[in-house]
Amino acid sequence: MNKLILIVALMALLGASLGAVSIFDIQYTGNPGIDNTYPSQYVGRRVTLEGVVTATDYRTGGFILSETIGGPYRAILVSERRNSVQIGDYLQLSGTVSETYGMTCIEDISSIRILDRNYPLPQPLTLSTAQISGADESEAYESVLVRVINASSLGNRSARGRFSVTDGSGQCSIVLNSFGGNLNINPSVGTIFSQIQGIVVFSHSEYSLNPVGSQGIGIAAPVHNQTRSWGRIKSIYR
Repeated sequence: MNKLILIVALMALLGASLGAVSIFDIQYTGNPGIDNTYPSQYVGRRVTLEGVVTATDYRTGGFILSETIGGPYRAILVSERRNSVQIGDYLQLSGTVSETYGMTCIEDISSIRILDRNYPLPQPLTLSTAQISGADESEAYESVLVRVINASSLGNRSARGRFSVTDGSGQCSIVLNSFGGNLNINPSVGTIFSQIQGIVVFSHSEYSLNPVGSQGIGIAAPVHNQTRSWGRIKSIYR
């Protein structure tokens, strides 16, 4: 009888601690949960996974880890303050799957190994602004590196570094300084961005695009009407 109890206990322990799994395995679910935040089916389990760091210094502490090919369900927030990692580090880590304010994350990190440095980042997915803000699709892009192109500002930046943009498909929120730094960007209404690249974050009951450094933000150059003919311009310099 004692042997049977021991076997059952060992099976329960093994069921709570999994070996290597993919980020996709952890993130993908078709179950919206009771609060419609699509919690991971692995919540509470210890896992080991690998990926490349795409963003650091998240506002609540931590970084974003992505599978190298990128794509829907292939990135995750790692809640960790003790270890210093850099964008481009390829890691193997072990921790517990959890939900933090509606975002799936890995916490209680027991080990982190840096396997490579300056590893190529996945190519950002090009999405419409509606895909980021729409509840029916945005869950797939939580923590994923994405970009929107040719989107215009709908208002000025708020005191908390937030403004809205649209590419004509619907509006989405842009939140500055979620990943460290101090992005001094204050667009006026109608400012056109050639691109805004960053991480999709769920916070305060909405999804938003959060730039990682100023290099991911491009403002389209204004177009000026040229009324002079090329012949007249050339004549000035004869």
